[in-house]
Amino acid sequence: MDTWKKFDAEREALCKDLAGLEASQWDTQSLCAEWRVRHVVAHLVFESTMTAGKLIIGVLKNGMNGDRYIARQGLAAGSASPESLLGQLRATIGIHRAPPTAKPVVALEDTVCHSADIRRPLGIDRKLPDDTLVEVAENLKSAGFPLHTKKRISGLRLLATDVPWSTGDGPTVEGPLESLILAMAGRRAALDDLAGEGVATLSSRK
Repeated sequence: MDTWKKFDAEREALCKDLAGLEASQWDTQSLCAEWRVRHVVAHLVFESTMTAGKLIIGVLKNGMNGDRYIARQGLAAGSASPESLLGQLRATIGIHRAPPTAKPVVALEDTVCHSADIRRPLGIDRKLPDDTLVEVAENLKSAGFPLHTKKRISGLRLLATDVPWSTGDGPTVEGPLESLILAMAGRRAALDDLAGEGVATLSSRK
C-alpha cells in the first residue's frame, strides 16, 4: 500500500471513531496541551488545505512564530460544530496534499500522531497496520525542526516489541511501535508504555 492509501485509511478510521462520539466528548482535552479533540480535528483539516501562501501570511501575522500561528488557527477553526468538523475531515480523504515542502509521509505521520492525540484521552484503541507504523517511524527518527526527534533520541536504541523495527545505539527504550513513535514526537503520555534503561534519558528530554 502506498503512502497516500495509508493516509486515506487512517483518516477513514479516525472519522469512524469520531462519528461515535457524544457531543461533550469533542471537548475532551487531547494530548496537545493547547487543544481539545475538536481543535485537533480542525488542525488535521487545515493540514490538507494549507498552501504555502496561507502559511507565510499566517506566520507573518503571528510575529514570525509558526507554532503560535498553528495553535491559534486550530483554536479558531475548532469552534465549529462537531458535525461540521467531522464533515470537513471526511472531505480530506482523497486530498493528497502534504504540508508545503514536505514529503507525503509527513502527512501520514501527522495523521497517525494526531489520531493518537485524540484516541488516547478518549480510551479508543486502534491497532495500526505494521507497514504504516514502520513507514512513519523510519521517517520520524531523523526529523529535525519542528519535532526535533533526531536530537531527542540521540544516543539511544529504540526497539519495538510488536513490530520488527529498531533504530540507534545506546541504552535501550523498548515498547509498542506506536508508543515509540509518539514518544519520538514528544508525547510524554506514551512514556508510560515504554521500558528499558534509556527511558529515563528520553523522559528528561523535551
